[in-house]
Amino acid sequence: MIFGGVFSKLGDRRKARGKRYEFEALLCAIVLSMLAGANSLRKIEAFIDERLEQLNHLLGTNWRKAPSWVGIRRFLLEIDEKELESAVRAHAHALASPPVGRQFIAIDGKALRGSASRVLDMPARQLVSAFDHDDLIVLGHVEVSDKSNEIPAAQALIESMGIPGRVFTLDALHCQKNADAGLGKGRGLTGAGQGKPAGITCRVRRPGTPPYARAMRRSARQGPRPHRDTHSTHLQSAAGLAA
Repeated sequence: MIFGGVFSKLGDRRKARGKRYEFEALLCAIVLSMLAGANSLRKIEAFIDERLEQLNHLLGTNWRKAPSWVGIRRFLLEIDEKELESAVRAHAHALASPPVGRQFIAIDGKALRGSASRVLDMPARQLVSAFDHDDLIVLGHVEVSDKSNEIPAAQALIESMGIPGRVFTLDALHCQKNADAGLGKGRGLTGAGQGKPAGITCRVRRPGTPPYARAMRRSARQGPRPHRDTHSTHLQSAAGLAA
């Protein structure tokens, strides 16, 4: 099966009369259609119908026709979201190969494209994902609550992943004094804490003023110095910061 059998261990909660299409094969076909740009149930149905012969050969099935968009919707509603997330995370962690030394993981939040609706006055859904710098793979993600923000979601994601010895990089949004309020006393991102998972230490530092910015303010306040090119000084400071 394609995708390394990531969906092979998921439970099929459909009734016997609703199992006309194999669970893993249908889920793989839906994922393929979404990767091809199908962003609605009707487009997913059209993708499977147009490539039915190719999908039968790829998935080892013998479908005579594509499932209807109503059946696809019913099929997706029967899937356990938490079980699916756990399976995808386990598959991603199996593909990742931690290098010798530190492993850097980026934590960032993005809006889910196509999830907003002006008709229903529904904002876009926000996701916080963990991205492995070395293997270029998403290790996991969580959804941000409507009445919350990325800070508690990122803390919950780091704790739920349970991978020690990693360095997590985050945006400046997480550089707040009370960033550990969501996890309780001693469970923030700024220290080890008694309640933190063993081996995970993620430090968030407040960024200071860049050296070239201080040089520019000093030059503007004091004016050009004699026998010295201030423009060259700014370039040297910026080059030193980049190095």
